Amino acid sequence: MSKSYTKMEELSTADLGLSLDEVRQWSLEEAARSGAKMILEVALAEEVAEFLGRKRHERAESGRPGYRNGKRARRIQTGRGIADVEAPKATGTAPPFRSETLPAFKRRSAKMEETMAALCAEGLSTRDFRRALGGFWGDTGLSRSSVSRANKILCEQFGAWRKRDLSGEDVLCLFLDGVCLKMRIGNSAAEAALVARGVAREGKRMLFGVALGGRESEESWKALLLSMEERGLKHPSLVVTDGNPGLIKALKTTWKGVPRQRCIAHKIRNVLSRVPKKHQGEVKQALRGIFYAADLDEALCAVKAFAAKYGNAFPAACGILAKDLADCLTFYRFPQEHWKRLRTSNVIERAFKEARRRTNVVGRFPTERSALTLIWATLEQDRLSWNGARMDERILLAVEKAKEEANSEVIDLSILDIYVDAA
Repeated sequence: MSKSYTKMEELSTADLGLSLDEVRQWSLEEAARSGAKMILEVALAEEVAEFLGRKRHERAESGRPGYRNGKRARRIQTGRGIADVEAPKATGTAPPFRSETLPAFKRRSAKMEETMAALCAEGLSTRDFRRALGGFWGDTGLSRSSVSRANKILCEQFGAWRKRDLSGEDVLCLFLDGVCLKMRIGNSAAEAALVARGVAREGKRMLFGVALGGRESEESWKALLLSMEERGLKHPSLVVTDGNPGLIKALKTTWKGVPRQRCIAHKIRNVLSRVPKKHQGEVKQALRGIFYAADLDEALCAVKAFAAKYGNAFPAACGILAKDLADCLTFYRFPQEHWKRLRTSNVIERAFKEARRRTNVVGRFPTERSALTLIWATLEQDRLSWNGARMDERILLAVEKAKEEANSEVIDLSILDIYVDAA
C-alpha cells in the first residue's frame, strides 16, 4: 500500500532569526521554551488577523472595524520554565478581541496545574515547592497563593468525587477502617477519617467513601454507610473490618445480612496481649494454625487444640479469641484464591501509613475538607498502583454461594464459651 505525505517546507535557523552556534549553546529547556514562544506568537498574530479580517499592514477596506495597537508582554509558565510571549493587541473593535489561544489571565499550562495539584497530594508544602522546583519552573507561580490554587483544584476534584453516582458499581468486597490523625489547628485531639475501599466485580480496586468520623462512633459509621447507599451503592457480598464496636453496631443495624470478616491481624495482637511475653511465640504459631489452615474444618480442629492446650494456662487469651471468632473465619467460605486479601484489612492499613506521612508534613489543616482531600488523594494514588484481583465466572458464582452459606450456616465454636467471661 502506498503512503502519501506532504513535504514540509525546510526552515533554517536564519529564518528564525537565530544562528546555529547560538542554538547549540542552548539547553533543551531553553530550546523548548523558545519553540513555545515562537509558536504562540505566530498563532496569536494569525488569530488577530482572522479576527480583524485582514493581515498586518493591509488597509481596512473590508473586515471588522478596529486596528492593531502594539503588543503586550505575557509571561507564561510551562513545564520547561518561563516563556515571555509578545501578545498583539487590537483596539476599537466590537466586540473586543479575546484570544482563545492564550486566554486572559492564563499564566500556566493545564498540565502544570495538574502537576502542582498532584504534588500537593504528595504532601509538599509551599517551602518544598520553592526548594525543589524553583530552579526548574522559576519563581513565578510558586507563591503561597499559587500553591493554594493548586490545593483548590484538588479540593474541587474531591468534592465532585464524593458526590458521584455509585449505582453502576458492583462491589464484591468492601474494606472499612478508620485512621486517626491530628487535623485541626491548635491542640485538639486526633480525629478519625473513615474510609470505604473495595474490590469490584471485574477485580479492580475502588475507593467509595472518605468522611470525618470523630472517634469512630456508631453514628459516624452509619452516616458513611447511608451516604454510599443514597448514591446508589448496592450491598457487597462481604465487608472486612477491624473490631471497632461502633463500626460493628452500624453494620448490624444498617447493612443487615451482609457477611463480615474481622481482620485476623488485629485478633492475633489482641490475643497475644493476654499472654506472657516468653510464651507469645508458641501461642502465635498456634493461632496461625487456626487462621492459615487448609480449610474451615481444619481451622475448627485447630481451635479445639488451642483450647485444650492453653485453656487452663491462659484463659483470658482464650476468652479474647472466642469473641467474634466466627467472623474471623468467614473468609474460609470464599474462593481460596482470595483468602490472602480477605483475612486482614492490611490492604487499607498500608495506605494509611502513607496518609499519615503526608499529613504529618502539613501538621494541622485549616479546614476539615482540606484534610479529607489530602487523605483521599493519597488513597487514590495507592489504588491506581494496584494490579487488580483475578475474577472469572467460577469465582463469581463461588462468591454468591459463600454469601448464602455465611448467612445460613452458623460456625460451631461452643467449645470456647466457657472462656468468654475470663476475657
